[in-house]
Amino acid sequence: MSDSAIDPAEIGVAAFLQWWYGSPNPAPGEMDPLFDWVPDGLKRCHEMSARWNLPSGGVKRLLPLSDLSEEERKFIFMADQGGWAWAFDPTEPLAVFEAKDDDPWRRLLGGWEDFFLYHVFTETVENAPFVQWSTNISTDDVEQALAPFQEISFRQSRWPAEGWRSYVADGMIADVGPREGGGDRFSITVGAKVGERLEYLNAVSGVEWRVRRNGLDSWRQPMGAPAWDWKPPAPRRGLITDACADS
Repeated sequence: MSDSAIDPAEIGVAAFLQWWYGSPNPAPGEMDPLFDWVPDGLKRCHEMSARWNLPSGGVKRLLPLSDLSEEERKFIFMADQGGWAWAFDPTEPLAVFEAKDDDPWRRLLGGWEDFFLYHVFTETVENAPFVQWSTNISTDDVEQALAPFQEISFRQSRWPAEGWRSYVADGMIADVGPREGGGDRFSITVGAKVGERLEYLNAVSGVEWRVRRNGLDSWRQPMGAPAWDWKPPAPRRGLITDACADS
Protein backbone atom coordinates (compact mmCIF):
# COMPACT_ATOMS: atom_id res chain seq x y z
CA MET A 1 0.00 0.00 0.00
CA SER A 2 1.26 3.49 -0.81
CA ASP A 3 2.43 5.66 2.09
CA SER A 4 0.11 8.40 0.82
CA ALA A 5 -2.99 6.19 0.77
CA ILE A 6 -6.18 7.74 2.14
CA ASP A 7 -7.72 6.18 5.22
CA PRO A 8 -11.39 5.40 4.43
CA ALA A 9 -12.29 6.94 7.79
CA GLU A 10 -11.13 10.30 6.41
CA ILE A 11 -13.77 10.09 3.66
CA GLY A 12 -16.96 8.65 5.07
CA VAL A 13 -19.85 7.22 3.11
CA ALA A 14 -21.99 10.37 3.07
CA ALA A 15 -19.09 12.55 1.88
CA PHE A 16 -18.29 10.16 -0.97
CA LEU A 17 -21.92 9.87 -2.05
CA GLN A 18 -22.41 13.63 -2.04
CA TRP A 19 -19.20 14.17 -4.02
CA TRP A 20 -20.16 11.67 -6.69
CA TYR A 21 -23.96 11.58 -6.78
CA GLY A 22 -24.87 15.05 -5.53
CA SER A 23 -27.26 16.13 -2.80
CA PRO A 24 -29.34 13.42 -1.13
CA ASN A 25 -33.09 13.05 -1.02
CA PRO A 26 -34.86 13.68 2.31
CA ALA A 27 -34.43 10.95 4.89
CA PRO A 28 -36.97 8.15 4.53
CA GLY A 29 -39.60 7.54 7.18
CA GLU A 30 -39.24 5.32 10.20
CA MET A 31 -38.18 1.75 9.49
CA ASP A 32 -40.68 -1.03 10.08
CA PRO A 33 -40.50 -2.13 13.77
CA LEU A 34 -40.27 -5.71 12.50
CA PHE A 35 -36.61 -4.96 11.75
CA ASP A 36 -35.68 -3.48 15.14
CA TRP A 37 -33.40 -6.51 15.66
CA VAL A 38 -31.29 -5.63 12.60
CA PRO A 39 -27.96 -3.87 13.38
CA ASP A 40 -28.05 -0.08 13.16
CA GLY A 41 -25.14 -0.21 10.70
CA LEU A 42 -27.19 -2.20 8.21
CA LYS A 43 -30.19 0.08 8.70
CA ARG A 44 -27.92 3.02 7.87
CA CYS A 45 -26.76 1.25 4.69
CA HIS A 46 -30.37 0.97 3.55
CA GLU A 47 -31.14 4.54 4.55
CA MET A 48 -28.23 5.95 2.56
CA SER A 49 -29.07 3.74 -0.41
CA ALA A 50 -32.57 5.22 -0.41
CA ARG A 51 -31.42 8.81 0.02
CA TRP A 52 -29.04 8.62 -2.95
CA ASN A 53 -31.19 6.31 -5.10
CA LEU A 54 -28.45 3.68 -5.22
CA PRO A 55 -29.40 0.60 -7.25
CA SER A 56 -29.92 -2.43 -5.03
CA GLY A 57 -28.66 -4.82 -7.70
CA GLY A 58 -25.27 -4.48 -9.34
CA VAL A 59 -22.14 -6.58 -9.17
CA LYS A 60 -23.15 -7.09 -5.53
CA ARG A 61 -26.75 -7.00 -4.31
CA LEU A 62 -27.89 -5.44 -1.04
CA LEU A 63 -30.86 -7.59 -0.08
CA PRO A 64 -34.13 -6.11 1.21
CA LEU A 65 -34.40 -6.59 4.95
CA SER A 66 -37.36 -8.86 4.33
CA ASP A 67 -35.10 -11.21 2.32
CA LEU A 68 -32.38 -11.84 4.91
CA SER A 69 -31.42 -15.51 5.08
CA GLU A 70 -29.89 -17.32 8.03
CA GLU A 71 -26.79 -19.50 7.76
CA GLU A 72 -24.70 -20.77 10.66
CA ARG A 73 -26.39 -18.33 13.08
CA LYS A 74 -25.56 -15.42 10.78
CA PHE A 75 -27.90 -13.49 8.50
CA ILE A 76 -26.83 -12.84 4.91
CA PHE A 77 -27.64 -9.30 3.81
CA MET A 78 -25.61 -9.04 0.59
CA ALA A 79 -24.35 -11.40 -2.10
CA ASP A 80 -22.81 -11.43 -5.55
CA GLN A 81 -23.03 -13.93 -8.40
CA GLY A 82 -19.54 -15.30 -7.80
CA GLY A 83 -20.19 -17.11 -4.54
CA TRP A 84 -19.42 -14.23 -2.16
CA ALA A 85 -21.77 -13.35 0.70
CA TRP A 86 -21.81 -10.86 3.58
CA ALA A 87 -23.60 -11.39 6.87
CA PHE A 88 -24.09 -10.17 10.41
CA ASP A 89 -24.40 -11.96 13.73
CA PRO A 90 -27.15 -10.54 15.97
CA THR A 91 -24.93 -11.18 19.00
CA GLU A 92 -22.17 -8.97 17.47
CA PRO A 93 -24.11 -6.09 15.86
CA LEU A 94 -21.03 -3.96 15.16
CA ALA A 95 -19.32 -6.64 13.06
CA VAL A 96 -19.58 -7.57 9.38
CA PHE A 97 -18.62 -11.03 8.11
CA GLU A 98 -17.78 -12.23 4.62
CA ALA A 99 -17.19 -15.61 3.00
CA LYS A 100 -16.78 -17.11 -0.45
CA ASP A 101 -18.47 -20.36 -1.35
CA ASP A 102 -17.86 -22.85 1.48
CA ASP A 103 -15.07 -20.92 3.20
CA PRO A 104 -15.63 -20.09 6.89
CA TRP A 105 -17.02 -16.68 7.79
CA ARG A 106 -14.31 -14.07 8.30
CA ARG A 107 -14.88 -10.99 10.44
CA LEU A 108 -14.06 -7.66 8.79
CA LEU A 109 -12.28 -5.40 11.24
CA GLY A 110 -13.41 -2.14 9.67
CA GLY A 111 -17.06 -2.32 10.71
CA TRP A 112 -20.14 -1.12 8.85
CA GLU A 113 -18.90 2.30 7.71
CA ASP A 114 -15.71 0.96 6.15
CA PHE A 115 -17.54 -1.96 4.57
CA PHE A 116 -20.36 0.08 3.07
CA LEU A 117 -17.97 2.69 1.66
CA TYR A 118 -16.05 -0.12 -0.03
CA HIS A 119 -19.27 -1.59 -1.40
CA VAL A 120 -20.51 1.77 -2.70
CA PHE A 121 -17.12 2.64 -4.17
CA THR A 122 -16.67 -0.61 -6.08
CA GLU A 123 -20.24 -0.50 -7.41
CA THR A 124 -19.82 3.12 -8.49
CA VAL A 125 -16.69 2.30 -10.49
CA GLU A 126 -18.70 -0.16 -12.56
CA ASN A 127 -21.79 2.06 -12.86
CA ALA A 128 -20.14 5.40 -13.57
CA PRO A 129 -21.55 7.30 -16.57
CA PHE A 130 -18.30 6.68 -18.48
CA VAL A 131 -16.22 3.56 -17.91
CA GLN A 132 -12.97 2.48 -19.57
CA TRP A 133 -11.32 -0.81 -18.73
CA SER A 134 -8.81 -3.45 -19.72
CA THR A 135 -8.44 -7.02 -18.50
CA ASN A 136 -4.88 -7.43 -19.76
CA ILE A 137 -2.59 -4.53 -18.93
CA SER A 138 1.10 -4.58 -18.01
CA THR A 139 2.65 -3.25 -14.82
CA ASP A 140 4.21 -0.28 -16.64
CA ASP A 141 0.95 0.63 -18.36
CA VAL A 142 -1.15 0.34 -15.23
CA GLU A 143 1.30 2.60 -13.41
CA GLN A 144 0.88 5.17 -16.19
CA ALA A 145 -2.91 4.86 -16.07
CA LEU A 146 -2.89 5.42 -12.30
CA ALA A 147 -0.55 8.41 -12.36
CA PRO A 148 -3.31 10.95 -11.47
CA PHE A 149 -4.74 8.77 -8.69
CA GLN A 150 -4.34 8.34 -4.97
CA GLU A 151 -5.03 5.01 -3.29
CA ILE A 152 -7.78 4.49 -0.71
CA SER A 153 -6.54 2.04 1.89
CA PHE A 154 -9.42 -0.43 1.95
CA ARG A 155 -7.80 -3.41 3.63
CA GLN A 156 -10.66 -5.41 5.09
CA SER A 157 -12.60 -7.14 2.33
CA ARG A 158 -10.93 -9.71 0.09
CA TRP A 159 -13.58 -9.25 -2.59
CA PRO A 160 -13.30 -9.77 -5.51
CA ALA A 161 -9.88 -11.39 -4.95
CA GLU A 162 -6.60 -10.85 -3.14
CA GLY A 163 -4.51 -7.94 -4.35
CA TRP A 164 -7.26 -5.60 -5.57
CA ARG A 165 -6.89 -1.90 -4.79
CA SER A 166 -9.11 1.20 -5.07
CA TYR A 167 -8.10 4.67 -6.27
CA VAL A 168 -9.54 8.17 -6.49
CA ALA A 169 -8.61 11.20 -8.59
CA ASP A 170 -10.14 14.52 -9.61
CA GLY A 171 -13.42 13.41 -11.18
CA MET A 172 -12.44 9.73 -11.49
CA ILE A 173 -12.40 6.52 -9.48
CA ALA A 174 -10.72 3.23 -10.30
CA ASP A 175 -9.98 -0.26 -9.12
CA VAL A 176 -7.11 -2.50 -10.14
CA GLY A 177 -6.14 -6.08 -9.41
CA PRO A 178 -4.05 -8.99 -10.64
CA ARG A 179 -5.41 -10.71 -13.72
CA GLU A 180 -6.40 -14.24 -12.85
CA GLY A 181 -3.63 -16.52 -14.07
CA GLY A 182 -1.97 -13.54 -15.70
CA GLY A 183 1.42 -13.42 -13.99
CA ASP A 184 2.48 -9.77 -14.05
CA ARG A 185 -0.66 -8.66 -15.93
CA PHE A 186 -3.52 -6.71 -14.36
CA SER A 187 -7.16 -5.75 -14.81
CA ILE A 188 -8.16 -2.10 -14.41
CA THR A 189 -11.47 -0.25 -14.51
CA VAL A 190 -11.68 3.54 -14.48
CA GLY A 191 -14.99 5.35 -14.01
CA ALA A 192 -15.71 9.02 -14.64
CA LYS A 193 -18.71 11.28 -14.60
CA VAL A 194 -17.44 13.24 -17.61
CA GLY A 195 -16.07 11.37 -20.61
CA GLU A 196 -13.26 13.85 -21.24
CA ARG A 197 -11.64 12.79 -17.98
CA LEU A 198 -10.75 9.45 -19.55
CA GLU A 199 -9.10 10.78 -22.70
CA TYR A 200 -5.62 10.62 -21.16
CA LEU A 201 -5.92 6.82 -21.08
CA ASN A 202 -5.72 6.70 -24.88
CA ALA A 203 -2.10 7.83 -24.57
CA VAL A 204 -1.28 4.64 -22.64
CA SER A 205 -0.03 2.79 -25.71
CA GLY A 206 -0.35 -0.91 -26.30
CA VAL A 207 -3.51 -1.35 -24.21
CA GLU A 208 -6.67 -2.78 -25.68
CA TRP A 209 -9.17 -0.52 -23.95
CA ARG A 210 -12.89 -1.19 -23.82
CA VAL A 211 -15.38 1.62 -23.24
CA ARG A 212 -18.89 1.65 -21.82
CA ARG A 213 -21.37 4.48 -21.34
CA ASN A 214 -23.98 3.89 -18.65
CA GLY A 215 -27.30 5.67 -18.18
CA LEU A 216 -27.02 9.26 -16.97
CA ASP A 217 -30.51 9.94 -15.63
CA SER A 218 -29.57 9.62 -11.96
CA TRP A 219 -26.49 11.85 -12.07
CA ARG A 220 -27.56 15.15 -10.64
CA GLN A 221 -24.66 17.57 -10.45
CA PRO A 222 -21.09 18.02 -11.67
CA MET A 223 -18.23 17.33 -9.32
CA GLY A 224 -14.72 18.66 -8.92
CA ALA A 225 -11.99 17.45 -6.63
CA PRO A 226 -13.11 15.26 -3.73
CA ALA A 227 -14.55 17.10 -0.75
CA TRP A 228 -12.21 15.42 1.73
CA ASP A 229 -8.51 16.13 2.17
CA TRP A 230 -7.32 14.90 -1.22
CA LYS A 231 -4.31 16.19 -3.12
CA PRO A 232 -3.17 15.09 -6.58
CA PRO A 233 -0.23 12.74 -6.00
CA ALA A 234 3.22 13.31 -7.41
CA PRO A 235 4.19 10.93 -10.23
CA ARG A 236 5.44 7.69 -8.76
CA ARG A 237 6.25 4.10 -9.69
CA GLY A 238 6.06 0.80 -7.89
CA LEU A 239 2.50 1.43 -6.73
CA ILE A 240 0.96 -1.77 -8.03
CA THR A 241 3.87 -4.09 -7.36
CA ASP A 242 4.18 -2.76 -3.80
CA ALA A 243 0.45 -3.13 -3.21
CA CYS A 244 0.42 -6.72 -4.40
CA ALA A 245 3.41 -7.51 -2.25
CA ASP A 246 1.37 -6.36 0.77
CA SER A 247 -1.48 -8.77 0.06
